[in-house]
Amino acid sequence: MRLRRYISILFIVFLMPSCGSCTKEHSVVDDSKASDTLEIPEELYRAIQANTKPAAKKTKPAHDAANFFAIAADDCVLVGNSIEILSKVDVCGTGVAISPDGSLIAYTDTTGRHSSVHLYDIMTKKDKKLDLGTYDYYSRSFSPDGHFLAVNCFFDAYSCMVLIYDLRDGTFSNVDNPESQSLYNPTFSPDGTLLVCHDMRKVFVYSFNDGIAKHIKSISCDNLCLDNDLSMNTSCRLQLTSSHDRIVYTCAYYGTLRDNFRQLNVYNLRTGNITKVIPDNKSCPDFEVSDDGNIYFLMESDDLHSVACMAKLTDLKPVMISKENFTKGEALRVAY
Repeated sequence: MRLRRYISILFIVFLMPSCGSCTKEHSVVDDSKASDTLEIPEELYRAIQANTKPAAKKTKPAHDAANFFAIAADDCVLVGNSIEILSKVDVCGTGVAISPDGSLIAYTDTTGRHSSVHLYDIMTKKDKKLDLGTYDYYSRSFSPDGHFLAVNCFFDAYSCMVLIYDLRDGTFSNVDNPESQSLYNPTFSPDGTLLVCHDMRKVFVYSFNDGIAKHIKSISCDNLCLDNDLSMNTSCRLQLTSSHDRIVYTCAYYGTLRDNFRQLNVYNLRTGNITKVIPDNKSCPDFEVSDDGNIYFLMESDDLHSVACMAKLTDLKPVMISKENFTKGEALRVAY
């Protein structure tokens, strides 16, 4: 029987809503209106079915203390255990993530006809392109056990899905959107039991076990974006904390003339309260929630220079952990 899947086309406009402690009612242009449904290319769906299989249970690997941080800035990728002692690696790409054992860098190569996901071994300096197909793929997040990589797949300009790639045997499966719309920026919780992503309208939370993602909860982005100058767009990330009671996220701010300005906030799932982590005049290009109870992030100033910072989940007060500035800072990831 011929298998099909459907997904709604998203039309993205550049006027969007906002987030923070303000409770102003939305009055914005809808940035993700759905039109006619679009069928996922059959060859892609067949590949997903052919390459899907349950994964064996696994335990989190011991962390390699040699590499805890990975930062993409200054047109290069830097890794190291200390934010003050970083070494350049031979990687030139976007969407950087570091594996939990500190041995691999996942990144996106955008130089070819199609964007592709690569794995770079820091020790051996070997680079491997993942065999995912002939669409545009973007690296997003390692699972804390180090066995899976969540990636985005754009099979046209408007339609995007999430794939879970098994790093051990090359099999992969898709993550279903219960509302048949695109999904962006999948991120694992630090304990690896939950996966979260969004479609710019809603946040979707999935349980994750043995390589299988099952939808368990949806949250309106209106709950996270209460100010008319803030919105969720395709570049915004979310990550659940290990306690599963808070979501750390970035949201795009349109109350400034700067492009790609993103606030860093924390949403309390129990109370609905939103806490801003950084000042309104600072932007957060990227962040990661670690299993040690900290948020590590880049904080960008008006001169487009970034510093690496940390905030404990207990008090959410940002503290600079780097003395040097990074220019064109794009990503900061930690090995959980």
